[in-house]
Amino acid sequence: MFEVQALVGKNRLVMRLWGNVDDAEARQIGDAAVAGMERLRPGFDMVSDLRGLTTVVSPEGMIQLRRIVEAARVKGFRRGVRVVGRSAEAALQFERVSRAIGHEVYLAFSLEEAERLLDGGWMP
Repeated sequence: MFEVQALVGKNRLVMRLWGNVDDAEARQIGDAAVAGMERLRPGFDMVSDLRGLTTVVSPEGMIQLRRIVEAARVKGFRRGVRVVGRSAEAALQFERVSRAIGHEVYLAFSLEEAERLLDGGWMP
């Protein structure tokens, strides 16, 4: 399952994933994220909350991650925070793919911490 929100006032895309994400849902996440970016201004931030994932991400999920990152770059993405928790294996998968495509994000252990990192202004 997932939820994607474009927080226009904060110029932030928030993606929450939990449970098992199959290939069809991975494509829906990609579609929702790309559509959400259209509502944001260049320089937007992204938060990916992976705490609720219960399985590793499929190859299709990794393809969609690349799609989201590439769309974010075109749109003028600025900063990102990945919220990790008990889904360490999935977080490591996302980290490997992110590094391979040159997409660096900060790590947080809660959504509240991610919000503080982005709202506090100390992140570059």
